[in-house]
Amino acid sequence: MKRSLFLSLVLLTPLLARENPFFAADPYKSQKVTSNIPDTKPKMSSISYPLPDQARILKEVTFTIQNLDGSIESRKVDIDQTIDWHRPITLSQSKGSTPEKFAGNTNHSGADFGFIHFSAEGKRLSIKTGDPLVRHFTLSDPNRIILDFKREAVFKSIRKNLGSAPYLHVSLENHGKFARATITLDGRYGYALNKTGGLISITCK
Repeated sequence: MKRSLFLSLVLLTPLLARENPFFAADPYKSQKVTSNIPDTKPKMSSISYPLPDQARILKEVTFTIQNLDGSIESRKVDIDQTIDWHRPITLSQSKGSTPEKFAGNTNHSGADFGFIHFSAEGKRLSIKTGDPLVRHFTLSDPNRIILDFKREAVFKSIRKNLGSAPYLHVSLENHGKFARATITLDGRYGYALNKTGGLISITCK
């Protein structure tokens, strides 16, 4: 009797074992990894690098950049120019130069479509409308934020310039039972959307 019980336990043991002992027994309790980047880094100001006294030619500079999705990439800039080692190399992010597509930009602009109004100021875009927001998402090439509003009225598609970085222009199209607003951006951004009554605010990051 004891021998039969022992043999039964030996045969049942492989059935109770986990297929792979190196993975957690409960996958929902394993640590989750996220690519979100906390926005806690200080704004770049000016960095000065003193050159060694034997330096005569600056061949290249390599920038290592952390992207929006958390990935790291390096970009090399070829220079190959003579330098004066007495003067340090200074790196700063210019505030004076403006991309050509934003020439004359006051960093504040708006677009009125009658039943919906867009107002851009800095990285914040305010949308005022009485129509409920159905959904919002992003598309790339070019980078766009899509907003769908519940609206069955027929109207012609129209596009208006915003020209306030990072917002280039906004277009409005009729899709039968909803109206689609397409906000074209000057680059790739994450965004936060807040809604309070008939006022929607988008902030690019």
